[in-house]
Amino acid sequence: METKKNARVNLEKKRSMFFQIGLLLALGLAFLAFEWQTAPRLSDVPWEPLSVDYFETIEIARTFPEPPPQTQPPPMPSLELEIMDNAVIIDMPVIILDIEHGVNIISSDGFATSAMVEEPEPEIFCVVCVEIPALFDGKPAEESLRDYTGKNLHYPQAAIENEISGRVLVQFVVDQNGNVVDVEVVRSVDPLLDNEAVRLIRSTSGMWTPGMQREKKVKVRYTFPIFFKLQ
Repeated sequence: METKKNARVNLEKKRSMFFQIGLLLALGLAFLAFEWQTAPRLSDVPWEPLSVDYFETIEIARTFPEPPPQTQPPPMPSLELEIMDNAVIIDMPVIILDIEHGVNIISSDGFATSAMVEEPEPEIFCVVCVEIPALFDGKPAEESLRDYTGKNLHYPQAAIENEISGRVLVQFVVDQNGNVVDVEVVRSVDPLLDNEAVRLIRSTSGMWTPGMQREKKVKVRYTFPIFFKLQ
């Protein structure tokens, strides 16, 4: 007859749990054994008396350079003033500066020599920077110059035959005398139209009233478009 165990007191079902608990305890004890540290006691450390001759005296050489000797600056030369008698005539030229005619040098004997002073190149103002822009034929340049070009433009025959049209952008400078200088094409269409645009702008030379800046005549730079349209 086979004996049967009571399921409430049967420990075979909890064998795996007991095995895991045993492994954890063994692992904890091993870790604790590795981490266990004991501080040595002073009574366990052997001490031996050392003699004074044991220590050696080491001389450390100086590694930084010595400062250079201070030298006194040389004494300043003294200025000696020579007092001249009022009756003594000193031969020293007199320089007179004349902005318009240059430099005049007059010596004590009455002879005068002159030397020209180089004037700086006058500044060129843009049309929006100058106080009073240049006028064309006594009127504002934009309107009057457009009317002038419309009446005096000669469309090149070769450009008409080849149906060439477009807008040529011309840049030029009106100097202090009202003349047109430094004419150049900044946007080209065709040499035929470019040459006619340059000729047309140059034909206005002498018809301008110079621009003014601080009550002085100045150079003014303009950029003007000339349109070539075929009818």
